[in-house]
Amino acid sequence: MNIRRWAILALFSLYGCLSVLCPYSAFAESGQADRSLLQKGLTIYEIDQELNRIADQETKLQAQLLSAEQQIREAEHSTSEAKIHAAKVIRSYYMGDRDSLWALLFSIGSFSDAVSVLDYLQMILRNDKQALQRHTDAWQRLASVKKELAEAHASLQRTKERYLQQREQLAALQKEVDDQLADRQEQAALLQQQMLELNKLWEDKGIPLFKTYFQALASAMQQLPELVASGSGQNKNGNLVMNGVNYTFQMTDSELNDFLRKKNERFRNLTFHFYPDQVSASGQEGDIAVMIRGSYEMAVMDDGTGKPFIRFRILEMQFNGFSLPSTTVEEFEKSFDLGIYPQNIASFLQVTGVQLEEGKLSIMLKLAL
Repeated sequence: MNIRRWAILALFSLYGCLSVLCPYSAFAESGQADRSLLQKGLTIYEIDQELNRIADQETKLQAQLLSAEQQIREAEHSTSEAKIHAAKVIRSYYMGDRDSLWALLFSIGSFSDAVSVLDYLQMILRNDKQALQRHTDAWQRLASVKKELAEAHASLQRTKERYLQQREQLAALQKEVDDQLADRQEQAALLQQQMLELNKLWEDKGIPLFKTYFQALASAMQQLPELVASGSGQNKNGNLVMNGVNYTFQMTDSELNDFLRKKNERFRNLTFHFYPDQVSASGQEGDIAVMIRGSYEMAVMDDGTGKPFIRFRILEMQFNGFSLPSTTVEEFEKSFDLGIYPQNIASFLQVTGVQLEEGKLSIMLKLAL
């Protein structure tokens, strides 16, 4: 009977240990050494995901290289044929072969002959022009494909270098974890289970929640110019201050929070704060706590227009108090555009600067004359 009682107590003790794996508060109360191991385990997991993304990217780049090489062979063949035709046209003009055709104009005996000769000459000139244009087009296409091939080679090389760097970091972190677990053999099994549970919590709940927030933010930031027209918040006269040809768009963090919560109920669990040179967003939904810290900076659009805009740089992301690795931060930053585009406020405005201070964001603008 005593043995059975001890077995039941042992089961309850085991359940008590495993129950601390999911709730945020339990993770927060973990010892510093345990949290360090969990942090490394989460980082290892995310680096492994990045390695999978890199491997997929490398496969796509290899296919792109093969396609580009095939296009180059086709373009070189087209260029060669077009060059031959163009050379014949140029040679005919240089050697005076076309002079005899123009001499036909002086042998015209009637109006009907003139129409026929002119049609004939126009057809030859049109064909000559098309031959020269084909050569130009083929050469430009070949140059373009070669440029794409060179860029694909460079991108593949950078991808391989990044892969090797991440592999090295992964191996180093894995060794640290193995060494620490070896020093704590009695707790090793529980710690390994906790790392697995934390990674699963991040995969099942953390990633979807972060993606939901980022998608909602990206959508809301596109609608931010509404603040200018509505004059919402504390400033009933609007958030755009005019001074001659210069303007300043000002917004407090309270106004931003009110605006976002009107756009999406989900933001009631997320609060933004403006600080000098930084902005943070933090909140909790269920057993998931999130924190995003970033900053705004001037940038230029790469769509060929060269128009300036305000880019949001993610400096840090935390999940249940654990910092996510730079690879995860970069992936989210690349996948979601949280920039501010002042030209959406008014097409005649151009951004000249951005400033973050305690509780307020200011965007400096001028008339794009």
